[in-house]
Amino acid sequence: MDRLATRSHDALQRDGTLTQAELAEEVGSTPSTSLRRAERLKASGHLERCVYLADPKKLERGLRAIITVVTSGLGGKKGKDFAKRLGAEPALDMAYGTTGEVDAVLLANFRDMEEFRTFCERLFDNDPHVVRYTTMFAVDSYKDTTVVPTDALAARLNDA
Repeated sequence: MDRLATRSHDALQRDGTLTQAELAEEVGSTPSTSLRRAERLKASGHLERCVYLADPKKLERGLRAIITVVTSGLGGKKGKDFAKRLGAEPALDMAYGTTGEVDAVLLANFRDMEEFRTFCERLFDNDPHVVRYTTMFAVDSYKDTTVVPTDALAARLNDA
């Protein structure tokens, strides 16, 4: 990975639909070099996939929830089963196992409170291993991005 690759990485994270020529112009390279760099970034796993991000409100899923979950006795197979149930939930955008005071943090988009309540009953209220869950509803979005900064990698490359 070099500086050109990190610039390409940044550009493609912001807009995965850039043409070869647009990418080349943005990163200061030729279209053929830009294409090779993009292909290497994909092949190496630095860039996983190209997706279009949807607006939840326009899809009538404007109730944004951040849910924290505290569990007990969810080690081994039971923990894997819980993670599998979370993975099967279409309303969940992201689900993380965490350290600290809570065991999981979930981000979800619901149609309405009724869907949220049904979700909670299905996943938490009927699970004896869920000690408690807390939900916060997003009222404002101060930052919402999928971009992962490349500054640490770029700094290491500058030092090399």
